[in-house]
Amino acid sequence: MNETSTFRDTQHANIPSGHAMPAPDQASILLAEALKPGAASSRTALAADALLALTQKGLEGDAAAYAQYQSILLDLHLPGEPRTEPTRRWLASQIYQVEDRFAPALPDFRVLPVDEFRAKVDAEIASRTRVRHPMSLHLFQGAPPLRDVRLFLRHHWNRSYNFYSLLAELAFRFEAIHDASVFYRNLYGEAGAETPERAHPTLLAQLMAYFDIPLRVDFAALDPLEKAYINNRIRCVRHTDVAWGLSLVYAVESVSCVNHLRIYELLQRMGVPEGPCEFHRLHGTQDEIDTEEMWELIAKFAHDESFQRTFMQSLTRHFDINRAYFDMLWRQMQGQHIH
Repeated sequence: MNETSTFRDTQHANIPSGHAMPAPDQASILLAEALKPGAASSRTALAADALLALTQKGLEGDAAAYAQYQSILLDLHLPGEPRTEPTRRWLASQIYQVEDRFAPALPDFRVLPVDEFRAKVDAEIASRTRVRHPMSLHLFQGAPPLRDVRLFLRHHWNRSYNFYSLLAELAFRFEAIHDASVFYRNLYGEAGAETPERAHPTLLAQLMAYFDIPLRVDFAALDPLEKAYINNRIRCVRHTDVAWGLSLVYAVESVSCVNHLRIYELLQRMGVPEGPCEFHRLHGTQDEIDTEEMWELIAKFAHDESFQRTFMQSLTRHFDINRAYFDMLWRQMQGQHIH
């Protein structure tokens, strides 16, 4: 049973949940105890209970709880002490189950033939693409100052530098090698094929160097809505139901060409040399092949009503979170002009 149909921008929300729960800092304390060497399983259980209560309160509208749970979930997602990896993954998976209960309700959902399903998916993506967002119009159709471009590119690095890891996680979810190979071929390109120095993160890093943008991401300092965006990407590809991950990656890949082409054209107008632009020039031409291969895989599962519903729930949640995240970046960008 879905408990809500939309993602909320909780920055100003303060909706009491009616559920007793530990104070937000107590969840962090219990988590730290659970991750200590030799911690008893009872410690992990206590931490899980606190995290699940915190997550539910956050998703019910409490802004402080929402920010705290997104911060903790991101800590669980990021690479850390190898010894704690199994525990961190398990705790994250428990949070996913709470998030599942808040999946978009889709009141008008109905199962469709596969070809009609793709038409519906592509129409949804086209209607919610961020190219019409005010920030995108400002950047790609206006004359943005350098500081706005740097802000955009800094956050672009935050969400793009490790896209290859999302593909690797999703590939792991498929038993059949023919299914997994769709992502392995994509990964081969991400890694630079036979030329490692042309690996996509390396090419993107050249653009960051040109604009003097640090490559190290201060994850703790990110806005809760940006943490939510990053967390949702990781959650979807790690979810045991592959409909979540296939929807997320298809949504990203299907708009990749147009988004990267607009960035490339912006960089060209600014006089950026071809070398630092190569990442966006490349992605402005090649991702349509990856999209078609991915749809062939999606079509193998899309006859199932449950798959279609979850796929559309994932798509809706992705765009709701994406919109709130871009709204936040636009507010930051506009704030740069207030002195």
